[in-house]
Amino acid sequence: MRWGQPEMWWLLALPVAAIALWVYGHLIRRHLAARAGDHPLVLRLIATLSPERRLLKQLVVGLALTLAVVAAIRPQYGRRPEALRQTGIDIAIGFDISKSMLARDVQPSRIEAARMQLRTLLAQLVGDRVALVPFAGVAFVQSPLTADQSAIRLYLDSLDPMQMPVGGTNLAMAIDKGVALLTGAEDRGDRSSRSRVLLLITDGEDVAGDDGEAAREAARKAAEAGVRLYAVAVGTRLGEPIPIVGEDGSHQGYQKDSAGKPIYSKLDVSLLEDLARLADPEATDRQRVFQYDGDDVSSMIAAELETLQKSALESAMRHRYGEKFQYVLFPAILLLLLDLLIGERRRRPRREGEA
Repeated sequence: MRWGQPEMWWLLALPVAAIALWVYGHLIRRHLAARAGDHPLVLRLIATLSPERRLLKQLVVGLALTLAVVAAIRPQYGRRPEALRQTGIDIAIGFDISKSMLARDVQPSRIEAARMQLRTLLAQLVGDRVALVPFAGVAFVQSPLTADQSAIRLYLDSLDPMQMPVGGTNLAMAIDKGVALLTGAEDRGDRSSRSRVLLLITDGEDVAGDDGEAAREAARKAAEAGVRLYAVAVGTRLGEPIPIVGEDGSHQGYQKDSAGKPIYSKLDVSLLEDLARLADPEATDRQRVFQYDGDDVSSMIAAELETLQKSALESAMRHRYGEKFQYVLFPAILLLLLDLLIGERRRRPRREGEA
């Protein structure tokens, strides 16, 4: 025997409050009757009232209310195992919009190539919930988990590296934000029955100054939370100077360091591979980092996610408990109907000398 909604025990205060109100009403009626005195008209008016019937009605309603509260707490008895019927995967997408993503070592630029790959991937996701977490020097939630992929595409088109208040690439914050979305209490979906994936789309160039240690620690925490990490590496190992783009989209030169030399941005695949491995150290036979070099990688990612979903579907089990609330809810309804049939007045007035 167990209870499906134990947090609803506070509802038992309702029958207690009802009883208290009935007692208070009884005292008020006695007080008002005493103030009216022994006037013959008053005596004739109250002669047809039956305190016994009123008490019976209150007992019936009180019992019905108690049974209804017990039904709301959902008594359950017996259980049977069943395979989970998952409808999809929860995917948080960390999308890099740092200025290094403006580099053009892939055409037309890293960020535009990343947008095109993500749009293609979204078109292949069926039954999945997606969240969007843009990041540069800081990360923020652009969209929580949603099945409305058109909203994700709309947000994606509006992302602009030039509007980010903090430059750089903070992979650790992006991972932490994505894991929080996938595991947080604000997600009221059935998280236990859905696989959770964090997909990073980035050039992998973490400029936190700690050689990626903060990002690696965030990946370890993701593994503890049961979140798998995949990455799309956008860029080339040779790199490209980071361009300066005007408001009209025109090329206005390259960013330079204090010595006046162009700042190069190079793809760091090794860091992304470390993060993916730390997020799931037991998975050695799956590709977790996909390098975009002009070919379509969205289909490979979609195929990998589909494989992940199928394996989780075959292995996940849960117990379904037998609902028994109807056995107390039905009597409660009958008692309320019975209350309608019970009147508070006698069929004939009480005669003098009758008990």
